[in-house]
Amino acid sequence: MQPVAVVTGCGRRLGAFLTERLLDQGFRVYGQYRTSTPAAHPHLIASRVDFTDAQQVQQWAQTIVSDAGRVDLLINNASLYQPDAQRVSEGIEQLDQFHRVHLQAPYLLVQALKGALAQASGSVVNLTDIYVHHPNADYSLYCATKAGLDSLTQSWAKQLAPQVRVNSIEPGPILFLDEHGEAYRQQILSRTLLQIEGGLEPIWQALWMLVNNPYMTGARIPVDGGRGVAQL
Repeated sequence: MQPVAVVTGCGRRLGAFLTERLLDQGFRVYGQYRTSTPAAHPHLIASRVDFTDAQQVQQWAQTIVSDAGRVDLLINNASLYQPDAQRVSEGIEQLDQFHRVHLQAPYLLVQALKGALAQASGSVVNLTDIYVHHPNADYSLYCATKAGLDSLTQSWAKQLAPQVRVNSIEPGPILFLDEHGEAYRQQILSRTLLQIEGGLEPIWQALWMLVNNPYMTGARIPVDGGRGVAQL
């Protein structure tokens, strides 16, 4: 039977990379995107879903359950990454968006898919951040909601055991944004023990290990070149 994966934020960067790798491994993938349309593939069922809209998230999850019946893997990857807004009114709006994408959407998906995951003895992998342990003061709202997802990961590992395993991956400086200048990149890498940009492949390697290791749940896997050890 063809395994089924659900990947959020599948249209770009890490989400697109993980989706491609899962397709290469023979998965049928149900992918969510908001603005960046993923490349077409016969085993990719991509849906445009606004994760700030709870109803859209629930409808998408119900469609997956009705269509697939079972889910082997859920990857909560969709994310917003922005520095804190300067004005309180803008910060309130920003916090609401972060909450909806980083916490509400994963919560709704897990609640809707946990039966399908249990049927397949499947697993959930949440993409958090090394900042959940050492918050960046300029990105406090982002860090706080990612820390919330980390807490949910630990709770779900307890709640869904032994049928479903739940783990997290904590990326470090794997892929800089286009707007990150050379000075910023060097500043970050100078505080990273391996002093290189990691790329996307190490995240896939960590994910694939978690998928295939049946005795891991509640684990936090940092993939950060030693940046967390260096205390940021």
